[in-house]
Amino acid sequence: MMTYYPSNPYQQPRQPVGLSTASLVLGILSMLGLCLLILVPLAGVITGHMGYRREPTVRGLSLAGLITSWVGLAIGVLFYAFIIWAIWFSVGYAENFDYSGLNDFA
Repeated sequence: MMTYYPSNPYQQPRQPVGLSTASLVLGILSMLGLCLLILVPLAGVITGHMGYRREPTVRGLSLAGLITSWVGLAIGVLFYAFIIWAIWFSVGYAENFDYSGLNDFA
């Protein structure tokens, strides 16, 4: 005859950690260069805030995801701002460029 032992009465049920883990993974991906796809760090920020609120046992994990996602989002926004500034500056420079001296070489 088999004897069944009860489970540990002091053991707490495991809390879900999906949102916090997703936030950290998305934050790491955004730091590795996917911040140029603004959606990756933005999704990391959203899941990080949701995980911070819904999963109190792993707040450190969601906080790390939030920090890396915000840094990735800032890098992506600064990159796009630099590209827009460079295009704006080059168009303004091309309009004011003096092309009269270029015919001397032909």
